[in-house]
Amino acid sequence: MAGNLRVTKMTVIRFPRTVCVPLKFEKPLPRQRVFYLGVIYTGPELCQDITRLYLKRHGKTKGVRRWSLITYEKYDEYSIYLKILTKLEDLFGNKHLDIEMVLDNNSSPLLLQVRPLMEKKVNKDLIFTEKKIIEQNVKKYDSLKETTNDRFGINQLFSNMSDMNPAEMIGKKPDNVAFGLYKFMFTDSTWNIQRGEFGYRKYKPAKLMELFNNVAYINVNHSLNSFLTRSLQADSCEKIIQHQLEKLKENPQLHDSIEFNISRSSYVFDTEDEFAVEYKNIISPEEIQKWHQDLIEIDSLNKSTLEKNNETMLSAFSLLDGNFKYSKKENIKFIRDNMALPFTHHSRLGFVYFAQLNNLLRKEVITEAQKNSLLLSVKSISTKMKSDAYQVKVGKQSLNNFLDTYGHIRAGNYNLSSSNLKNNLEFTELLVQNSERQDENISLQKVVFSNIDKYFELNNISYTASAWVEMFQTAIATRENSKFYYTKGIDGILNEIKENISDEEFFQLLNIEFNEENTINLNLKNTLMPDLISSSDDFYLYEEMSKDGNYIGQGRVSGEVLLLDNYSNQHYDLDNKIVAIPAADPGWDWIFNYKIKSLITQYGGPNSHMAIRCAEHNIPAVLGVGESNFSMISTSQSLSIDFSNESFAIV
Repeated sequence: MAGNLRVTKMTVIRFPRTVCVPLKFEKPLPRQRVFYLGVIYTGPELCQDITRLYLKRHGKTKGVRRWSLITYEKYDEYSIYLKILTKLEDLFGNKHLDIEMVLDNNSSPLLLQVRPLMEKKVNKDLIFTEKKIIEQNVKKYDSLKETTNDRFGINQLFSNMSDMNPAEMIGKKPDNVAFGLYKFMFTDSTWNIQRGEFGYRKYKPAKLMELFNNVAYINVNHSLNSFLTRSLQADSCEKIIQHQLEKLKENPQLHDSIEFNISRSSYVFDTEDEFAVEYKNIISPEEIQKWHQDLIEIDSLNKSTLEKNNETMLSAFSLLDGNFKYSKKENIKFIRDNMALPFTHHSRLGFVYFAQLNNLLRKEVITEAQKNSLLLSVKSISTKMKSDAYQVKVGKQSLNNFLDTYGHIRAGNYNLSSSNLKNNLEFTELLVQNSERQDENISLQKVVFSNIDKYFELNNISYTASAWVEMFQTAIATRENSKFYYTKGIDGILNEIKENISDEEFFQLLNIEFNEENTINLNLKNTLMPDLISSSDDFYLYEEMSKDGNYIGQGRVSGEVLLLDNYSNQHYDLDNKIVAIPAADPGWDWIFNYKIKSLITQYGGPNSHMAIRCAEHNIPAVLGVGESNFSMISTSQSLSIDFSNESFAIV
């Protein structure tokens, strides 16, 4: 099946038209959702209000309740699914079927699989518990729509992959510790402090991340507001934010690349020209000019603060040995203020330079191959790790010395159940044995500098190509290095609390209220939620968005697919495999010690940590392919990826 089918809708029929368990209710229930063709069903069995496709309740025959579908003319587009359903029921002689379909580019349905459903007893207590929790989350969502006087727009959109990318960093449904720790380190206050220090408009403190049905989401409105600049007038800010929110609602697939396609948060050489086109009828030319000048000043300001933040982080990193007590309240705060905050500064600056690199590509100043060469020239801690592993292999460095530096790395940086390299020696030794000598010298073509210099001169940009390239390399490497330093603090916290502190005690340690909201995976582990929430209806029913993925690399790759567990260091042979992982944080750096053919992730944006890593190691990758595509890829035996046409095919 070809990947360029671009899955737009996935039909998941959870229940047959005949429900085989007689149900008794004290009160008559409203119309009830069982499944909705073309959309993923999200709620508990038989307990959700229905808005589009309806079930008509009939009488019982031998204790079996009968149901039939009712559709309305405005939903005639789904009638073909009903015909397919009826045909399949006739062919199988069975009305208890789980059917999965996708649409191709011509909106023609393609059947993925059909399988009989097993009859099982309905747990009514579980059903109503889940229904109650979903309703509570809807009320919470509705209560958050109002915003403060110093923010603009409506708090309506929530994404699991914008700004701090929780789905990628802590998983779509994180456990208590992962959620609480990430919340404390970044999304309660650090994000807001960082934006103000970086030069953006200052706002009152606010929570950036919320938990809905045990899925971590970023408040998109807070995020967009945090990238407004200080010279903009309030009425202009309101118009800008409303435009950006509407643009995202119309293009929900952009939720994992908001800063490239929606927010306009950084200076990218021709910012003023781009703004003049997009915001021509929204704000005045004078406001556009002020906005552009603000971003230039932000860009200049943070070049000078890079070293200061780096010194702060390195000083903190040097203290994380010896008698440092990671789980002490004051020390957790120390890691947040002296490691998490500087890291967010480095991450922001890295994004700015990555956006400028993409701008040079978009303007055809450089080619795709030259862009890849620039990324290959970046030498971060990941490259050094590969080199040091090889030094251990040939006997020029001890394993203990290697572990002193890299032993804190774990797949799933925030997950208590994952094991770091120091505590998994068998795996670490295997990793070392698979390492190879690294080519330390990547020479950049003179034509790259020549073309950039010409572009800068033509556009009256004050610095040279060589100065920009050096700053680009420094910013990207520092971003990745600082993440490495910061994760040592997180590893230490997890090691100390793993055996000694309960979830509730840990939340108290961080001054986070421990309530039902934090009871992760309680009765909701199988409840589906969309990647982007745009209305309260999405808690009950949503249409899965199409995701093409972010293609990094060139040419074509074919090979066997290997799915890795999300939080465990697996003893698998990764060489010559296309590796698939749901999400990728820095703890996955060890995979680059193997000769993998390509990397596939369910979550991951174009400027994500793994995007940088793959480019640095010259590993072609497809990041953020979405739930449906990842399900197809991860369960397939082999795959062919065409990076030129940005498509894949299951073979």
